[in-house]
Order: sequence, then structure tokens, then C-alpha cells
Amino acid sequence: MLLAKASGSYDQSRLDHLISPHMAKSQTIHELGVNGLTKLIDMKANQIDEILHSPDWLRVYATRDPLTRAYSAWENRIFSRAPGTPEGAIELCQDQLVDGRINVSESFALFAKMITEQTNEFMDDHHFLPQSHIVQPDKFNYNMAVRVEQPAEMQKLVDEINRRAGTSLTLERHNVGFGIKLEQVCDQHTANRLQAVYEMDYSTFKFETHAFAATIEPLLLSATETAMLRGFRASIERLQAVSFTARSLTGFRFGWRQIYKSIVRKLSFGKKYNDPQNLFW
Repeated sequence: MLLAKASGSYDQSRLDHLISPHMAKSQTIHELGVNGLTKLIDMKANQIDEILHSPDWLRVYATRDPLTRAYSAWENRIFSRAPGTPEGAIELCQDQLVDGRINVSESFALFAKMITEQTNEFMDDHHFLPQSHIVQPDKFNYNMAVRVEQPAEMQKLVDEINRRAGTSLTLERHNVGFGIKLEQVCDQHTANRLQAVYEMDYSTFKFETHAFAATIEPLLLSATETAMLRGFRASIERLQAVSFTARSLTGFRFGWRQIYKSIVRKLSFGKKYNDPQNLFW
């Protein structure tokens, strides 16, 4: 969002034309049609070389505490069933129930166990990949690094972008989540498992490990909250179904079918396929 607004390419009017599923309007910023940005891989070779090596370009990466990031990824991808989450990962991390109510802490503990034992099932989703695999600081000449949980460092990035773009943007937060603190769902055993999975991040970025309670009180959703979460998941499934249908309708066969309808309608002087809706569905 920050880069899109700084470059002036952000176009919120395109939201109504998206056919890909999203859990929240704020997450549509990842769509190129909305943010208007250009991927590095879509640029010419000489442009890429300049961006990666010229001192005039800002090359920055942002990291996040591995455990906080792991919980955030689980809450969004597994617990909330975000679109695009690998089905295998969801199957491995079924809700842990107590009298029909979801036990959040036990469900998170199961996730930690599964990602430890069957790591590859999760790594098709970049939200679960170690940050060192994504950033690869040993291969790129970065000139700024920030940590998401450090407001001063994030503000430094905002100030630098404002200086370069001549803007006066402020730091915004878009992914709020359920408001559950890591300490409410993570005991030391769970933390140890996740720290082992993301050991490379700890060594690469020098993250500190944190101590957690040996045991924690179970965090249970109420019956109403459990029903609401399941309803939310069902709405995401319906959204994905609609998106899939929309994508299929914009495919090759659909396109030729629409051309055929248009030609027949024109040749028949509007007698056939004269309902405007037929031109779209």
C-alpha cells in the first residue's frame, strides 16, 4: 500500500472488477490491478540490473519475529481458511474441540506439531516459508532492513519513501486479526517446535528467542464464536466458488462463445441473443 500510494498507482476503483477471492478489502492491495505496481520479473534485464545494483535505488527487506509471524500465518491461512491455503495443510490441522467449542490453543499446538513433522505440506504457501528463503540477504545488495514489530524502524522506512517520493504518507496497519496474543496460545513446548522449524531465520537475522509458560490455560471459543467462525469459513468457500466460476467464464472457450453470440446477434439484426445478459452469462 505504501509504495502504491507513493508512486500514485493505487486505484481503488478497480476493486469492483476483481474476480479473485479476498477475505477483506484491504488485502486487495496485493492485486497488481489495484496497486498498479510492476513486478521485478516483468521488467527488462537492464532495468532489473540497475534496480539491483545502482546506489540510487532503495532495496529494503522487512522481517518479523518468527513465532509472531507463524501464529499470524496460522490464524489467517489455517484458522480462518484464507483463499489459496494448501488443502493438505488444512487437513493436517483440524480444529481441536471441547464440547463442540474450538480450543484455539490446542489447535495452534497441533499446527506446530504438524509443521514440524510434515514441513513440506506447508511450504507451498509462502506465508509459512522461512523469511531467509524469501529475502536471501546473502544474494542481494540491500541497503535497508527493518523489523515489522519495531515502530521506529518502520517509521524510518516511511520517512525515506516520503523523502524520495515527495509525499507525506503515514504508516498504516491492515491485518488486525482476532486480537489474540501469542502468549495466550503458545506454551514453551509449542514455541520450541516452531523455533526449530524457523531456526534458519533466528541464525540469519539474529532474532532473540523468548521464554513462554510451561503450561497455559486453554483458550476456548464460546459456542456462538465457534458458530460465527464456521459461518465465516463457509462464506470464504462460497467466495472461492464464485471466483472459480468467474475465472472459468473468462477463459478461452467462454471468450469464443461470446464472440459467436455477438456475430449471430448482429447478423440476425438482434433477433437472436437479444437479451443483453446473454452477452455475459
